[in-house]
Amino acid sequence: MEQIDDLQYRGLKIIQDDTHFRYGTDAVLLAAFCDLRKGELAVDLGTGTGIIPLLTAKRTGARLVGLEIQPKAAALARRNATLNGMDIQIVEGDLKDAPSLLRGLRPTAVICNPPYDREGSGGVSRDMEIRIARHEVLCTLKDVARAAAGLLQTGGRFYMIHRAKRVAEAIYALKQNGLEPKRMRFIANRQDATPGYVLIKSVKDAAPEVVVEPPLILYGEDGQYTDEMNRIYHRGAYADE
Repeated sequence: MEQIDDLQYRGLKIIQDDTHFRYGTDAVLLAAFCDLRKGELAVDLGTGTGIIPLLTAKRTGARLVGLEIQPKAAALARRNATLNGMDIQIVEGDLKDAPSLLRGLRPTAVICNPPYDREGSGGVSRDMEIRIARHEVLCTLKDVARAAAGLLQTGGRFYMIHRAKRVAEAIYALKQNGLEPKRMRFIANRQDATPGYVLIKSVKDAAPEVVVEPPLILYGEDGQYTDEMNRIYHRGAYADE
């Protein structure tokens, strides 16, 4: 069943369907992590229903192209762009073929919220469309890094989020493809909790040197979102930012 959700940010709305993987906090955090500039071109690999292009384009003024392998999700992403009156191009296809599918584009940034779990690990959904979004059924971490590198020129940036427990694999895959991690930020539910996710910004062909930023904490001792999370979600005092 479809429904239209209010993203509570500058009038943005998104159509979601229970048969597809619904966006989560990780997509919102990744969009906020991307330091895109007005007018530059960025590609979102595995865009799903287009949540990251919607948020990043509206916040930064960058031009976004989404690449999505699942036809129904790609169609929904196009409808979401139209619903919000935004010029976001959605290309249907496999991210492993990104350099050929997007030939002629010269993005300065690539974004990806990839499947987190190896195929067959964790809770496996019976719904194949959700399995593809959650598990490495159609692409692996190495495939994602290779695709990003193939789209970027020297100095281009790649932004991604992944499970913290796979950070060593992520760094290895990035460096194998000439993507040098430059910023890393771990994400934890609470101040004393073990981080569950990590945000990584890499730069193609850059010198090795990474800044590990203070962790992003989601909830305070009162169980409510921290001040930074309210800012990311544009809530309360940050509603108009």
